[in-house]
Amino acid sequence: MLAAMSEPEPACPLCAPRPEDSPNWLKVAALSASTLYLDRNQTYRGHCQLVFDRRHVEGLEYLAAEEHDAMMGDLRRAARAIVAAVQPDRMNYCSLGNVAPHLHWHLVPRYRSDPRWGSPIYTTDVSQMRVTRLEEPALRALAATLARCL
Repeated sequence: MLAAMSEPEPACPLCAPRPEDSPNWLKVAALSASTLYLDRNQTYRGHCQLVFDRRHVEGLEYLAAEEHDAMMGDLRRAARAIVAAVQPDRMNYCSLGNVAPHLHWHLVPRYRSDPRWGSPIYTTDVSQMRVTRLEEPALRALAATLARCL
């Protein structure tokens, strides 16, 4: 049987409290079980992270049924907002936990024009990973658009 995790992990970079604005993201909105952040790397326009807020857990298998339903509802709500805001050709969803072992999802809009269309966005050769940074006003405007679309 899996042990439930609930205490904040001191070394976990995603346990609350988290900054609203960091070198990695900008807060969009708090949802029912999670918080949506706009990733500062906008190689894939609209790329967001959805971080589970209620407690420290490393994966879906540790959630109670109500927590799971709330998290999945937040995931759907966030995805619909991203689609409405940036109109991608496809959406990718990724929850790995290898770098930050706290339940979170990357919501990655994909476009036929993107640098890795038809392939996974992640590679093992970091030199192949593009980083696209928007000017701060453009990033904040995109975050505001996403918040309105929620």
